[in-house]
Amino acid sequence: MVDVDVLIIGGGAQGLWLLDDLDKNEFKTVLVERHELGCGQTCHSHALIHRGHYYDDVDMMIVLNSAAQFWQAFIDSHGIQKLNQDKAIAGFGPGTSVDLHTYFWKTAGLRFEPLAQNVIPPILRGGRSTHLFATEEFSLNAQQVVQGLAEDVTQCIYKIDEDDEALAFHLAGQRIEGVTAVIDGEAYDLSPKVVVICAGANNLTLLEKIGAARNPLASNIFVQARRKSHMLMLRAKGLPQLTAVFPIRGGLQGVFICSRTDPGTGNTVWLASDHNSTPFNAGIGGDGELDPAPTSSWINRMLVSLQATTPNLFSDWRDELELAVYTGLTSERNFGAGKHMTDCFIDPLDLENVLTIWPTKLTLTPFASNVTVRMIRPKVLQPSGKWTLFEKGLKAKRPSVSKETWQQDAYQSQTSVKTDWLKYADFMSEWGLGEVA
Repeated sequence: MVDVDVLIIGGGAQGLWLLDDLDKNEFKTVLVERHELGCGQTCHSHALIHRGHYYDDVDMMIVLNSAAQFWQAFIDSHGIQKLNQDKAIAGFGPGTSVDLHTYFWKTAGLRFEPLAQNVIPPILRGGRSTHLFATEEFSLNAQQVVQGLAEDVTQCIYKIDEDDEALAFHLAGQRIEGVTAVIDGEAYDLSPKVVVICAGANNLTLLEKIGAARNPLASNIFVQARRKSHMLMLRAKGLPQLTAVFPIRGGLQGVFICSRTDPGTGNTVWLASDHNSTPFNAGIGGDGELDPAPTSSWINRMLVSLQATTPNLFSDWRDELELAVYTGLTSERNFGAGKHMTDCFIDPLDLENVLTIWPTKLTLTPFASNVTVRMIRPKVLQPSGKWTLFEKGLKAKRPSVSKETWQQDAYQSQTSVKTDWLKYADFMSEWGLGEVA
């Protein structure tokens, strides 16, 4: 039996940030991951660190802006470069109450300045974003984020086998007394004081294993909601680097654009998404209503939104433009039909020594970790000291780090899809779409 203070399940940004915080605070902590580190929601995202300019909720702005300070300290300490060296842009359509929104921004302490006409990127000129502001949002390479988070705690991270039975929980009443983890075919018995589940969309499967997947007040309702999110990818030689958010204001439909550089060609790649996601019935594991394929209606909506915000994209780059799309399964705490969680939520689910984290924004990761550490302290009054390289009992087998999804080859799984890159005309034909108007 291997005694640990905390066992973290899930090696995305949330699990790794929490591992780092617990390790710094001398908690004897181990993290297990079944696949690659960051392979789920972390590397599916565009890794935009919000400061709240997209929203009209001052409280949310304050929280996001504060959380961004933790991210700034993290990237400074790990030598990670922001992907946008220029300031990000927030744009509103005509008829927007700009004074109201800038009042919100000032109240929340957000920094911004109107974008002068002579510095507006040419690709935005003539678009429906008539009110443009320079902001301090920034985008990161999610793979570098995961590598940085794992850097100082690599000795605490173990890759369990990819078999569904690689984790087994041993319960006594409402408490987990032990966990059996299978690493490279060998079973190890762990005795954690606290278990923290940070497995994203796989939270539900793990909670089913311990009998906590359903709402205790309504046993027919799962505690986790699942959503399918899309990302449209665009690339072309000479496409400008751009980090921008266009809220749903003044006729705009809401767009996030974050740039990357293709290491193979040096060309710019845009990751473009919106606030929409498709809810699914929960189910367990692969069960439940779930179609991972991208939808042509969402793609069309994104193309229309891009035409409204970056009108020169389809005129100046049409012949060179290549497009692809991918989907990812995201999870959040279920608060009822039609209710979309917008914050992070940490839930004990009536279990004595289990916490489950449902984040919805990468930006909030540091805050969720901080709150979780505070919830762990009363359960582990005397931390046992850091887990070290010289611990006996577990054989070291480290997970690799996932690439960002846009860099991966085309694939199709039970929960997500990534398509091949196609030339603009071929892409539109493939999805049965007409010319972007």
